[in-house]
Amino acid sequence: MRTSTKLLLVIVVIFAAFGALWYNRFAIYDYLRLFNYSPPSTVVSLATEDTMTPYARHLFYVYHPQIEGSAAFNTNCKVTDQAIVLGCTIIGNGIYLYNVTDPQLSGVEQATAAYEMLHVAYSRLSSSERSYIDGMVQTVYNENAASDPIIKAEVASYLQTEGSAALPNELHSVVGTEIANLPPALNSYYAKYFNDRSTVVKYTDQYEGVLNQREQAVTTDDQTLSSMKQEINSDEATLNYDYQQINQETSTMNSERSAGNESAYNESVPGYNSQVDSYNNLLNQTNNLIAQYNQLVSSRNSVAVSEDQLIQSLSSSPSTIPSN
Repeated sequence: MRTSTKLLLVIVVIFAAFGALWYNRFAIYDYLRLFNYSPPSTVVSLATEDTMTPYARHLFYVYHPQIEGSAAFNTNCKVTDQAIVLGCTIIGNGIYLYNVTDPQLSGVEQATAAYEMLHVAYSRLSSSERSYIDGMVQTVYNENAASDPIIKAEVASYLQTEGSAALPNELHSVVGTEIANLPPALNSYYAKYFNDRSTVVKYTDQYEGVLNQREQAVTTDDQTLSSMKQEINSDEATLNYDYQQINQETSTMNSERSAGNESAYNESVPGYNSQVDSYNNLLNQTNNLIAQYNQLVSSRNSVAVSEDQLIQSLSSSPSTIPSN
């Protein structure tokens, strides 16, 4: 065999070997990552509660998910003060989940685990698969954004912190874990990862509902307080005017009496008493309204503090969360 032919054969074999390695890169990577790896019970529980399929569990476990406190989580996820971060996936490294301990926010870790697993799933799609899925996901988002301000705000935050290049990946996770009603083709696609995707959506709705309930209560109270404040201001303006009129009438009546004009004085008494009664009635009404206003302010602030505390429990940097 000629040297040139042998060299060509060697080159072909090398390229074939590299081609085989590239084609099987995920299988090789996964094997090395899962070799002697035993997922902690907390990680297994998250996969079970999210109804992950065997393939989804495989993707989840390959990235050795870790549930971390603020110090380790902030380091691994490079958390900044720009947004609340509940989890992150570092491709080629790991999945990191923030340890949310407040029982009122049950469902956060399950929803976040599913969200991050879908990032791994997205990284495994071919270019043609991504193009196909991206189109459907974008359409679903566009149809839901107008009626779902939470998702719209979430995506806007991703655009600000991660840029438009990362948006398809984020939308892939948002749609898969947060939107209940999907077209059949997308339902079939996500069925590769979840036996019952509605369970994951319920986890998201569960903890978001707790926050939304408090936010809506504060908003409603603020609207009521604004209306009550306007009424109080109007009543106080009326009381000030009536008080001046009563004082003026008192002065006039005293002058009549001093001048010995008892008849004019007596004729003024019924109208004067009526003015005083009207003033006192409005004064009592206004004082009662002020008491109701102050009570509602106290109740509203209590709910607002509770909301802030919940938000802080979702943040690995609670000092950056503004209070109401």
